[in-house]
Amino acid sequence: MVRLAVAGATAPQIATFTGHSLKDVEAILDARYLGRDIQLAEAAVLKLEARTEL
Repeated sequence: MVRLAVAGATAPQIATFTGHSLKDVEAILDARYLGRDIQLAEAAVLKLEARTEL
């Protein structure tokens, strides 16, 4: 799940791929992994910068 999220997959896409419920995917990613992933933080900053340049 984490690798999919880091690759840019959305929670619904991950749920469809793994067979987990959307609620479970969000809970697992939120509780255990994504808060500590520097790649996701960097991607978020890049998206914000791109958006503010418009």
